Amino acid sequence: MKVREIESKGLTRRILDTLGAYFKMEFSVDDTVLDELDVKHLPGGEWLMQQGDPGDALYFLVRGRLQAWAKDSEGHHRGRFLNEIVPGDSVGELSLLTGAPRAVGIQAIRDSLLIRLNRESFDRLAMDHPALVMRLATNVANLLQSSFGRSSSTRNLNAITILPLDASPRLENFCRELTMELENQGHTLSLAADELGRKGAPVESLQRGEAVPESLKNWLQDQENDYRFVVYQCSAGNTDWAHFALRHSDMVLLVGDASLEPSPRPWEIDLLETSGSTIARQLLVLLQPPSDQQIRGTAGWLARRNVDFHVHVRQDIPDDLSRVTRIVSGNALGLVLAGGAARGFAHLGVSRAMSELGLPIDWVGGTSIGAIMAAAIACPVSDEDSMVLAKKSFVEGKPFSDFTIPMMSLVRGRRMARMLEEHLDYQIEDLPTPFYCVSCNLDTGSTNVHETGYLPDALRASAALPGIIPPAVVNQRLTIDGAVVNNLPVDEMRQKPVSRIIAVDLSSAEEVTVDYATVPSPWAVFRGRYLPFAPRHRVPSLSNIMLKATLLGTLDRVREQGKKADILLKPPVRKFGMTEVKSFEKIVQAGYDHARTELAAWLEQHPEFK
Repeated sequence: MKVREIESKGLTRRILDTLGAYFKMEFSVDDTVLDELDVKHLPGGEWLMQQGDPGDALYFLVRGRLQAWAKDSEGHHRGRFLNEIVPGDSVGELSLLTGAPRAVGIQAIRDSLLIRLNRESFDRLAMDHPALVMRLATNVANLLQSSFGRSSSTRNLNAITILPLDASPRLENFCRELTMELENQGHTLSLAADELGRKGAPVESLQRGEAVPESLKNWLQDQENDYRFVVYQCSAGNTDWAHFALRHSDMVLLVGDASLEPSPRPWEIDLLETSGSTIARQLLVLLQPPSDQQIRGTAGWLARRNVDFHVHVRQDIPDDLSRVTRIVSGNALGLVLAGGAARGFAHLGVSRAMSELGLPIDWVGGTSIGAIMAAAIACPVSDEDSMVLAKKSFVEGKPFSDFTIPMMSLVRGRRMARMLEEHLDYQIEDLPTPFYCVSCNLDTGSTNVHETGYLPDALRASAALPGIIPPAVVNQRLTIDGAVVNNLPVDEMRQKPVSRIIAVDLSSAEEVTVDYATVPSPWAVFRGRYLPFAPRHRVPSLSNIMLKATLLGTLDRVREQGKKADILLKPPVRKFGMTEVKSFEKIVQAGYDHARTELAAWLEQHPEFK
């Protein structure tokens, strides 16, 4: 079907606007360009292209939502998730120009409409419209210079399905409150099957077992053009309406009451899994009791559900509801914390600065000491309590002082283990702020991303500094500090439903010179430290050498990961030794001062986060 054959003037106008935004030109219905464009309808779940396919066309997404996937090592098409493609985006420029095979697979997560420009049509247009070719080449150059997947995967969410798992007043209140909060972010249309007529639809209602008429489908598509959010309110009582909503949703929110039975409901399994109604990303929202009661039992809710993410909404914490709103509206913030031994205390200062500036942390992750500080931030304690606990644990507790016979490590690690179990005794999935950390398998160097399970176990693995702390055991494999492979895991945060990422890098590229030609002997170092007139030599300690060596191998990757963050903070902590725990307050203050200045300037440029 050609673009000129479309009868809907509104859809034709939207196609022209899509082309105009891409090529930075004005188009009208009389342009000969339209003669070369085809319309393609892609049902949800179908692949537009698969990795390795011939590159024979360029596509523009007009309506719907797509996902980009890279194959895994076993050849599965849905191997590694890369990004989501939203209306106005294009797919296939590089292959169209070069003829190279498709670099990634593209799959529709909902019914989508695209316009297609094939190679033959492109060649004809190149003769009469050279400006189009130049603009296409410019866009390809920009694409190659940017990191694929840099954009948020939750940007431009438009159609949202809210699906309560049970019928209860609290669930109904949450759905109503969320819709009201979304209205504050943009014009919102809330639709339920039994009140369509009141919202201007061409039918009064849609009863169970009743097919969705074509007139209603067309009307609903038009509403996505007119409203910032279209919210489909669904229930178990009308699965036909839910089926339709799921096929036209950018994201699905499953809402459950944590006090009820966690197992999937029979209708839920049929609707979300057996029928294949949707592959849109699913967010499980668990309504929790007040914050004076610890969150428990989340694992039971996750065990038999294929949800992509989950968040908790406590009864007395309004910002928990706001976190869901920020995720849906594309304003959620992720914080990524790097390893760096004692310099990691600066992360606490960064957290305090964000709190004072009103920047909520919606997702947090890290590596090594960054993982431990991220866990402290994710736990249900205040910034002040986190500071007190950190000082008590690392300064007074001296977790690196239980030395042992150096068979595998310099210290036994028992003090560290006791400290983690005493102060961070949680399941990761029960944390009120979503959290992850990374560790490295000692055998193959592969990465573990810890998002569920016992928090102290994950932290022991992520902070098992090679040679200093013994390896941890994860799934019957020896595991060491994640800093060995990924000391600033921004790439993992890019997979989360956050729109902006703040990363904190503690590494330093400064050169350090010494005043001796050869490394002094241990006795010379000893004399310089304890005899008043002996020359003093500035040499790093054994633990400092091992810590620094752990980080050196990933400096280039840290720099690459830093480029993927929206703002990269680099607190001036180079002057502090990596084992200098006695400077706790000064390191925290350095992180606070730097973050306060840099984030305040960033907020001036991004008022939407104020």
